[in-house]
Amino acid sequence: MSRTRQIGSAIKPVEPPLPASHHAADYSAFAMTLKESGFRGEVTTASSDRVVLATDNSIYQVLPDAVAFPMDEGDLVLIARLIEEPRFHGIVLRPRGGGTGTNGQSLGDGLVVDCSRYMTGILEINADEGWVRVQPGVIKDQLNAALKRFGLFFAPELSTSSRATIGGMISTDACGQGSCVYGKTSNHVLGLRAVLVGGEVLETRRAPLDPKTSGRTGEVLACLDDISTTQADLIAARFPKLNRSLTGYDLAHIREGDTIDPAAVLCGSEGTLGLIAEAKLNVLPIPRAAALILIFYPDFQAALRDAREMAALGATSVETIDSRVLGLAREEPTFSAVAHLFVEPDAQGVNIVEFTGDDPQSLDAEMRDLTTRLSASVSGVADRLAMTIARGGEVERIWGLRKASVGLLGRATGDKRPIPFVEDCAVPPENLEAFIAGFRAILDREGLSYGMFGHVDAGVLHVRPAIDLTDPDQEPLIRRITEAVEALARRHGGLLWGEHGKGVRSEFVPDVFGPLYPSLQRIKAAFDPRNQMNPGKIVTPADGALWKIDAVPLRGQKDRTVPADQRKDYASAFGCNGNGACFNRAMDDVMCPSYKVTGDRRIRRRAVSASCANGLGRVARRAGPSRSSRRRSRRRSTAV
Repeated sequence: MSRTRQIGSAIKPVEPPLPASHHAADYSAFAMTLKESGFRGEVTTASSDRVVLATDNSIYQVLPDAVAFPMDEGDLVLIARLIEEPRFHGIVLRPRGGGTGTNGQSLGDGLVVDCSRYMTGILEINADEGWVRVQPGVIKDQLNAALKRFGLFFAPELSTSSRATIGGMISTDACGQGSCVYGKTSNHVLGLRAVLVGGEVLETRRAPLDPKTSGRTGEVLACLDDISTTQADLIAARFPKLNRSLTGYDLAHIREGDTIDPAAVLCGSEGTLGLIAEAKLNVLPIPRAAALILIFYPDFQAALRDAREMAALGATSVETIDSRVLGLAREEPTFSAVAHLFVEPDAQGVNIVEFTGDDPQSLDAEMRDLTTRLSASVSGVADRLAMTIARGGEVERIWGLRKASVGLLGRATGDKRPIPFVEDCAVPPENLEAFIAGFRAILDREGLSYGMFGHVDAGVLHVRPAIDLTDPDQEPLIRRITEAVEALARRHGGLLWGEHGKGVRSEFVPDVFGPLYPSLQRIKAAFDPRNQMNPGKIVTPADGALWKIDAVPLRGQKDRTVPADQRKDYASAFGCNGNGACFNRAMDDVMCPSYKVTGDRRIRRRAVSASCANGLGRVARRAGPSRSSRRRSRRRSTAV
């Protein structure tokens, strides 16, 4: 959480220098020029606005110089056009969505461009053709609520879906539960409108290169065409064959035949290439029926071993949680509704296996056949202790508990808190058990406790070691563990980042991409010639510097300036993990009423429920449903 004043005898800390800093730029002058140029949204350099956007769901805290809340695409064009002027070449932009990133993707000095306040329109739903057009600030659950009446949904499933924006999902190429069936966000992007430095609007589509295309768009397309042609063999050899693959600058999917699509590099680019103004997305029919098999194991490794067999049965998704997460879930008020399904109180691991279908009767028959086959091995060679079946409303309740995993871990008592920095490694699923055994050995050597949960069918498991970053002696653990885990993931054919993007971890990008890294630099230069778009992340010019995991200010460094007794008095506030659960836009959720009514993250509610995953550390903000999202039409193809 942020500190805007000294408390008690706290000593004001010395701010570490920012990587790729552009402090010489005059953001007050830029803000004033924006307003004078007809900017319709809000732009501010007020400390309160900057402080609430200095953190996210990561361990970092970086104060921006200014904040802009654009009203529409025209405002984005104004921003991009102004930074092209020589007097504003020192201005850098930090695009931001819902602020749920775990690796500081949207953090930094410069101008934060936050589209979540006003650019929240669901512009068009075409149910007959199966697509939707949205602005970048639309929340994932908000979109699916609008699609539900058409029997459709936007597939990528995130645990943060109640506050994650579509723009943020595109920028990190987000995915989650069920990705083996439904893929990543990029698999559902039909087209983007992206504002480039200088103000041009690039409309992505898959097509052959038109050599007559001029301007920055022409330079970008020519660059992508050349790289995807001349580096084809190297790209095929270098890119890992993983479900999650590499996020950002996806060279492997630029070209199909004689066509190219710039959306391949924009998806996952974390705001380093342009400003997403609009997206056309593929949507799918909602399965009419779903059921879960819950399988309990005597140890976590046994659950991982068995997960591959579960995935081979044709499951939509296979999720695993460990005993720590399960124990915290039992303390949830909603657990009582499904407690009868958790029949093994001493289980150290649980596989949640989902099956879906369009015919409820056929699914019931399939479940009867599966349970008969699986029951034969309960307490057998697969070390299955017990098995239960969830149907109907029980399915949604159990997935709700699984989605709450991050928030549940955030409620840990004591000074050590489970934190994200190595939590989304991806390896081939067949290597996951051995990888996790090595991962646990790394953490055990450091004497750390941890919680584990994740998407075992895709070879991704979220691991959050418990560390007290208010203790300076524990800070070196960040580098020591990250380097060990990164090397372990590569030995098992995987990557440090499999789901949550690169962000501050970008220092490992040159080694991962190897001889392809200069191609990434060429793409960056074509889109952003002066390195003004989220500098320090993913790729940087030859004379620039990528951010390093231990050279960016930490929230713990701010927190430790407050006396320990006062931190204890306000433990729930200091326990905020930045997960953003209190930023959701659901009107039937109690958190946070001030956020829902005022639409201002700076407004605090004094009596915050202890059930809020974020404690008091993050002040909630939303603009409420946009006027466009409240409209309803009887037409099948409609603006809503």
